[in-house]
Amino acid sequence: MELAVYILKERHVENVNVMFDEKKAIEKRLSQIDSIESKIMEELQAEREELRVRLQDLESGTGKSPEKGRSRRPKRSVEGLRELAVAYLKEQKVPVRAVEIQRFVEQESGRKITNMSAFMRALEPEYKRIRKLGRGLYIYEYGID
Repeated sequence: MELAVYILKERHVENVNVMFDEKKAIEKRLSQIDSIESKIMEELQAEREELRVRLQDLESGTGKSPEKGRSRRPKRSVEGLRELAVAYLKEQKVPVRAVEIQRFVEQESGRKITNMSAFMRALEPEYKRIRKLGRGLYIYEYGID
């Protein structure tokens, strides 16, 4: 009989511990939800205010389009990459694959070129001697003036 009472007491203590742990977990999660909810509400209110200000600007006619005035002149960092590519093409004197140019420029500069075809398309008008032969092959032509 004493053993049965002891087992029942042990189970009761285990149930109390489980309930206590579960209660703490639920309270902690509710606290997290409250925190996240307040952050989201702040972000939404800030966005709402920005939109209202923009709408007022548009309605009053004073609002300009949010387009940034970007110049077509490349950044200095891109100019350096282009000069590396041109130097590589001058050095090779034979048609070179764009992938090889990309590897060389990335290795020398330590910077990544994400879109090589766009990089080379922008380079061609600036450097008249660089010509695309087709399907990723480029050459530096020495005979053109």
